[in-house]
Amino acid sequence: MKLIQPFMQSIRFRIVGLLLLCLIPPTLGGIFLIDSYTGRQLKKIAEKDLQSRARLITQLISRADRERQQSTAFVASEPVITEFNVEESRYFLNEFVKFHQWNGFFVVANQEGELVAGSDGANQEKELPLKRWFEEVKEAKRHVNRLFPGKTYAESKDCLIVPIHNKNDQTQIGIVVGCVPLPIIADFVQKILKDAELERILLVNYQGYVYADTDIKNYSVLENRKNSLLVNQLLNNQGGFVYSQGRFSYLSPVHLRGTKTWGLIVENSESDIQTAILNVNRIGYLLLLVIGVIVAYASWSVVHHSTIPILELTKASQAIAEGNLNYPITVQGKDEIGILGNSFIHMRNQIKTLIAQEIKDGMNRLELEKGRQIQQNFLPISLPQLPQWQINAVFEPARTVSGDFYDAFLLGNGYLAIVIGDVCDKGVGAAMFMGLFRSLLRVFSGETMPGDTCIRDVNYKCSVSDSDDKKKVIVQFLNAVRLTNDYIATEHGDMAMFATLFFGVIDISNGNLSYINAGHEPVFILNSEGIKHKLKSTSPAVGMMPDSTFTIDSLTIDPGEILIGYTDGVTDARSPTKEFFGRKRLAETLTTNFSTGTKILDIVKQELISHIDGSIQFDDITMIAVYRN
Repeated sequence: MKLIQPFMQSIRFRIVGLLLLCLIPPTLGGIFLIDSYTGRQLKKIAEKDLQSRARLITQLISRADRERQQSTAFVASEPVITEFNVEESRYFLNEFVKFHQWNGFFVVANQEGELVAGSDGANQEKELPLKRWFEEVKEAKRHVNRLFPGKTYAESKDCLIVPIHNKNDQTQIGIVVGCVPLPIIADFVQKILKDAELERILLVNYQGYVYADTDIKNYSVLENRKNSLLVNQLLNNQGGFVYSQGRFSYLSPVHLRGTKTWGLIVENSESDIQTAILNVNRIGYLLLLVIGVIVAYASWSVVHHSTIPILELTKASQAIAEGNLNYPITVQGKDEIGILGNSFIHMRNQIKTLIAQEIKDGMNRLELEKGRQIQQNFLPISLPQLPQWQINAVFEPARTVSGDFYDAFLLGNGYLAIVIGDVCDKGVGAAMFMGLFRSLLRVFSGETMPGDTCIRDVNYKCSVSDSDDKKKVIVQFLNAVRLTNDYIATEHGDMAMFATLFFGVIDISNGNLSYINAGHEPVFILNSEGIKHKLKSTSPAVGMMPDSTFTIDSLTIDPGEILIGYTDGVTDARSPTKEFFGRKRLAETLTTNFSTGTKILDIVKQELISHIDGSIQFDDITMIAVYRN
C-alpha cells in the first residue's frame, strides 16, 4: 500500500483520471439514451404482439362459444326433444355427447320445470333451478347463460339454456340446458396459453366470476373479482394496455351470448426485453472500456515528459498546504505548465480570500438557522385545549428545515380542524411550500364563499345524524383542500411540488369526523380493542393537477377512542442495518400503549429513536394524536 500511495498521488495519475472522468459520464449518458430508446421501441413491439395474441384468443373463445350455442340449439330442435320422448331423448342426448366428444351434459325440462331427460353426465340435474330458468328464457325470448355455482370450483358449471318451441305455433314448451364444468373451461384456456406462449390468461364472466386463471395452480372455491380494478374496467367495456410490476397486460372485453360483456386479460413479462437491453448495455460498456484504455495510455505517455515541473509544483502545493504562503514558485513559461504555475500563485492568493469566505459561510449558516425558526413559527405554537378532547403532536425534521407539517385549529360553529401533511422533496424548497400549503388550508377553510360550497364530483358519505346545514358547513371547511390544490397546480405547476395530506374536521359536540385523505398514509382510529379504522387515501395528492376530485368520507370518534396521524418518515425510519420501522411495528406499538392517551406519541418517538439507533434520519418524522375523553 505504501508503494501504491505515491503513485496515486502523482500528477500523472490525476491527469489520466481527469481525462477518464471527462470521458466516462458522456459515454454512460449515451448508453443510457440508447437503453431508454431501445426499451421504448421493444415495449411498443411487445404491446402490438400482445394485442394480436389477445385478439386471436378472443376469436378462439368466441368461436368455441358459438359452436356450443349451435350444438345446444340443434339439440333443442330435434323431434325427440320437442316431443318430450323420455327414453328416446335420453338415448339421443347420450349419443350426441359421445359423437361430439362433449365435455359437459344436457338436460331437458318441460314448462313446469320438471326434468324430462338428461345425459349420463347430468349427476346434479335435480339441483338445477329448471323452473326459474324456463321463466327467464321465456321472458328474454332467446337463449340465456347462467353460472350454476357449486360448493367448490370443480362443482360449478357454466350453463347455456335454450328454449324448446312448439313446431306448430312456436310457443315455448320447455328448455334444453347444456352445462360445462368450469375445470373443463380452465383446461381449454390452459391449452390456449401454451400455444400462444403467454405467461397468463384470465377469463371472467359478465358477473366477474373467475372461469379460468392460469396463475392458479389448484382451483378451490369459485372466486368473484368484479371489485378488482382491471376486471371492473373489462366489465365496463374498457380495454387496452396496462403495464405494472414488470408485466404487460392487455384487457380485452369479450361480447358473448348477447349484450353481456365478459372479460379476458392476457399477460407477458418483459424479461425478453430486459435481456435485449442488457445485451445493448454490454456492448456499450465494452466500448467504454476500450476507449478508456486507449485514452489512459495516450495521456500517460504525454504527461510523462512533464513530470519534473509538475513535481516542483507538487512541493509548492505541500508547502502551501502546511501554511507557508510565501513558498517561492519558480515554474515559468507560456505553455500549459507555466499557466499551471501562475495558477498556483493565484491559488495562494485565493486562500486568504477563502478564509474570509468561511466567515461568510458561518453567517449563511446562521441565516439558515433563522429560516428553521421561521418554519417553526408556521407550526402551531400551542394546540387547542378542549374539555372533552386531548391533542398532542411530535415534529422531528431530518434536516434544518422540513417539508412535513401538522396543524390543529378551531373553526366556527364548534368544529376542530386536524391537518397532517408531507410536501414532496426535502430541504428549503419543501419548507417554503410547506408554509404555503399550511397557510392556504387555514385561509380557505375559514372563508365564506357563497355559491361554491361543494367539491367537484365529490362523493360525501355523511353521518346519518348530520343535518343538511351541518353537511354544508363541513363541505365548506373541507373545500379548502380543493381550493389549495387548484391554486398550487395552477400558479406553481411548473415547480412540480405537491403534498400528501390528511384534513379532518371534527364536530366537537358529537365526535363526527369528516375528512379527505389526499394520498397520505392511512390514519388510525384506535380503541381499547385495537385499531378500529384505517382511514386510507380517498383522493389524489394536493397540487398535482387542477380540477382534481376530492372525496369526503366520515365516521364517528366515540368516547375513549384516539385518532393517530403520521407521515411516511415514521414507517420509513431505518435502523443501522437498513431495516424499516414499518406499519406493522407502528400498529403494535399503538395498540400496546393505547391506555396512555395522547402521550402514546412520546412512546412511539422513543421506539423510533431506539430503532434508528444513531444512524442518519433520512426523512422528517411527524405525528399528531386526538383523543376523545
